[in-house]
Amino acid sequence: MLRNFVYDIGNTYRAMFWVPGSHERTTLAAALLFYFHKLEKGMSMPGPRRLFGQEPASEVMALLRKWRGAALSETDPVYLGALETLHGFVAHLDRHGLDPKDGISATVRHFLTGFGQRAPHLVTPVGLPPVNLHGNTAHGVFSQLAMARRSVRDFGEQPVPDEALLEAVRLAQLSPSACNRQPCRVYAVRDVETKKQILSYQNGNRGFGDRIPVVLVITADESCFFDASERHQPYIDGGLFSMSLCFALTALGLASCCLNWCVPVSNDRAVHAILGIRASERIVMFIATGYASATCAVPRSPRRDETEVLLPLSPSPRSVEA
Repeated sequence: MLRNFVYDIGNTYRAMFWVPGSHERTTLAAALLFYFHKLEKGMSMPGPRRLFGQEPASEVMALLRKWRGAALSETDPVYLGALETLHGFVAHLDRHGLDPKDGISATVRHFLTGFGQRAPHLVTPVGLPPVNLHGNTAHGVFSQLAMARRSVRDFGEQPVPDEALLEAVRLAQLSPSACNRQPCRVYAVRDVETKKQILSYQNGNRGFGDRIPVVLVITADESCFFDASERHQPYIDGGLFSMSLCFALTALGLASCCLNWCVPVSNDRAVHAILGIRASERIVMFIATGYASATCAVPRSPRRDETEVLLPLSPSPRSVEA
């Protein structure tokens, strides 16, 4: 059992640290996505407008210079999405008069003069795609559902009925789990003070947390698994369940935003105590849930090219002949 965990520690040490100055394609792409998504989220926030984004915008520009310096593809959607986000960021600051002294806008404008590429299909942020699931093929229905499922941070005041949450959970329970053990539970938090408490321990809700109608806390019970060979299974089953839940919420006309649970042990223990969650239940994530506001905008969030994700595992004809 100990060897299993030592193996995990070794892999984490070797892989899960971004080395300063790295020009490796995978690391650069991940860092670019991380930083320009911060700008996208800032442009999609509800409420009063304020100046934001100086640090992530500077990081994006530095990473784009590294990308060029490494002679990586300049037609990659991650690269083009980062450029388009910078264009959108400057336009957003100008439109709302947020940077009258050109503290960051002038720097970004000057930077973009050296990058002529524009990608209109990656303009960000955008309006929330509509959901129209009637009279279509199975592929068409799922494609629309996948496109309509966006991370929403601007919720209206319409209350979320229990019946809708129960139906969404019923559908999510059809998700696969290891040997159908169904370890997941959902804690629906509506009370204003309790929401405020648990969200104070989560680091990704600033700017919209006070507007979330319902916070769903997704857990997976470790007592459903038998030894350390299944140590990752709570998160695998919990992730499958959570994705199904997000799709179900979308199909029911609700909006959602997954909130990561990358927190210190003290935060994890605090939320367990506040909600009375058993110690054996791993918190997988929070999901902000409600009805989107009429003026909601969401990040474009460009995806990696599918040819980069689906690797050519089948042997080529030449290698077969050989």
